[in-house]
Amino acid sequence: MDQIVDQAGVERERRLAKVQDVCRQRGIDVAIFTSPENIYYLAGLDYEGYFCLHALLVPANGRPVLFARSIETPTILRQAKDVQFIGYADNDDVAAAIASQLIAIAGKSPRVALQRNSAFNVAIDAPLRVALPSAEFLDSSGIVEEMRMVKSPFEIGQVKRAAQISDIMVSAGLGTAGNGVAENTVAAEVYRAMISAGGQSPGFPPFIRSVDRICEPHTTWTSRELKTGDSLLLELSGCVDRYHAPMARTGYVGPAPASARRLSEISNQAHLKALNALKPGVPASDVHAAWRAHLDASKAFPRLEHCGYTVGISFPPTWTGGPGINSLHGASTVQIREGMVFHLLTWITDDAGNDNFLSDCALVEKSGGVLLTKTSRDLVEV
Repeated sequence: MDQIVDQAGVERERRLAKVQDVCRQRGIDVAIFTSPENIYYLAGLDYEGYFCLHALLVPANGRPVLFARSIETPTILRQAKDVQFIGYADNDDVAAAIASQLIAIAGKSPRVALQRNSAFNVAIDAPLRVALPSAEFLDSSGIVEEMRMVKSPFEIGQVKRAAQISDIMVSAGLGTAGNGVAENTVAAEVYRAMISAGGQSPGFPPFIRSVDRICEPHTTWTSRELKTGDSLLLELSGCVDRYHAPMARTGYVGPAPASARRLSEISNQAHLKALNALKPGVPASDVHAAWRAHLDASKAFPRLEHCGYTVGISFPPTWTGGPGINSLHGASTVQIREGMVFHLLTWITDDAGNDNFLSDCALVEKSGGVLLTKTSRDLVEV
């Protein structure tokens, strides 16, 4: 564990140096980051306190400054040792305190980059402009997100650990499901397996749905009892040090109808078409085109207009990585690079009313895409 902590610290030093280099290149005196994912990436703060404003001030030179509630002091002093921490009370004027710190770092006319793609930016944007009328305000969105898209070997190791937990969770859920078993009983076993395997609470809860609720993308279990003939979906992710590895499998309680088995085969083949196209140097739109061509030829109907998106660090309420999601869709200009990690997915339906949702965590290696989640992709009958 100590070795992992030490390695994470070295990683953060490298990341911070890279961000500060970008600031100097762009003439930014101080970049401010407010999304949990970016703050964790640079400062290592992993906890559940991000529901209130956090602002990480990264000067072009020098030590970062983190603003957060004073009550969080013990946690921040233990976890985020490489930043200067300034706590605020709930009735403090946080923007005024940040403005004062900006003046201390860069004078009364600083060039400040705010993370405009973060919802927390709303709380400080206008007040800072009033407090610093001579400042020039730029956008820090994308600086850290671009870095996070390509994972280091250390990060890939974290994702692989999360993928192993995802497989354990799915196997536990499908192994529990059956005639007369309630959805929440399945959920309980998934959570037991997740925690026992060393997983953290993920950004999304496990999505466990059956029959007519499978088409609802972001609802999860109820107390409904499964019965023979029901379709069942498990979409979930293991989480290790905030790194996620999502996956999904579709099953049936008892024998699946022939039309559902056919749809599963189409889904599986489309999935592999996308995986085989996932190579360094290829535009994301080409991956989508290979996937969509198979669906069109098979006369299957996608419920989503993309076949995946980048994943890695994430905090509730999502595992998609917070602001700046990069999807594999037809209009994407993103170039696939070695070290990227995707939630590769196929969610399709047919005229018979069947749904099949198949997804895996996929890593882009030098030779192409590889699946990190290993559970069988065949339609499951429980």
